[in-house]
Amino acid sequence: MLRLRYLAAAACLALGTAAPVAAQVSFSPTIGAYLPTSNIADIVVGTDSIANFKQDVGLALGANLGVGLSSRVGLMFAGSYVPSQLSGTIGGDGSWSQSDANLFFGNANITVYLIKPTSPVWISLSGGGSMVSRSGQAYEGWTGTTDFGGLAGATVGFNLGIVNLHVSATDYIYGAQFSNGLVETTEAMQNDILLGLGLGIPLGGKKTQAASQAFQQ
Repeated sequence: MLRLRYLAAAACLALGTAAPVAAQVSFSPTIGAYLPTSNIADIVVGTDSIANFKQDVGLALGANLGVGLSSRVGLMFAGSYVPSQLSGTIGGDGSWSQSDANLFFGNANITVYLIKPTSPVWISLSGGGSMVSRSGQAYEGWTGTTDFGGLAGATVGFNLGIVNLHVSATDYIYGAQFSNGLVETTEAMQNDILLGLGLGIPLGGKKTQAASQAFQQ
């Protein structure tokens, strides 16, 4: 009987110490570059190309909020603002540049670590859903300025103690099509690349090593 009591006490102690560990939360400001890979719009009449437009390369400023679910999996919510211009050609022989054609990129994704974030150098892959919204004078009077799609990304991180430095590349994949009531563009598949450099900062809780390596991208 005494042995059973000892076993019961040990089981209760084990259950108490085996309570689930709270998810680690982290914040990461980022700076990087926006790299469009194709025209944002083409206006075609019959077989003739009347005009085509493309976003210019721009600076990307953003932030990420990460939630580490385990040592290998995390959730990320991210946003980036890109002040940009819209450039293009009209009639095949004239070019123009329209300022104030800005973009906002948002996404929610799942990240899987190929190398655990507790390592001195870690690597992760991500995938999920995305939103791209456009604003500014260049898009006034046009519909179709907000699109939804997917994304794929990769990140390499470097532990610096409590914080970590990480470099990421994210491909926003979606279709863009615009109309102003008189003219409608053909749908153009987009692969917008965002390159980012970020500093991961743990939020809340004790600043242990595990917290400092909470999910980043």
